[in-house]
Amino acid sequence: MNLKRIFFSIIFGILNITALAFLMSPIMAIVNRQFQESDLYQIILVVTITLVLDVGTFQQIQN
Repeated sequence: MNLKRIFFSIIFGILNITALAFLMSPIMAIVNRQFQESDLYQIILVVTITLVLDVGTFQQIQN
């Protein structure tokens, strides 16, 4: 495994942990039955951005 793959694998892991941190608040709102429309928008935004960045990072790992 070369240095580029290790670097992008670390970025991939950090990105997903950060996304999980951003999703904890809306998830806890669902658990506590205090879900609001803004929580839905936050979930959609975080998942969309994470998927786009994950695909880009995964492509860099493959190359």
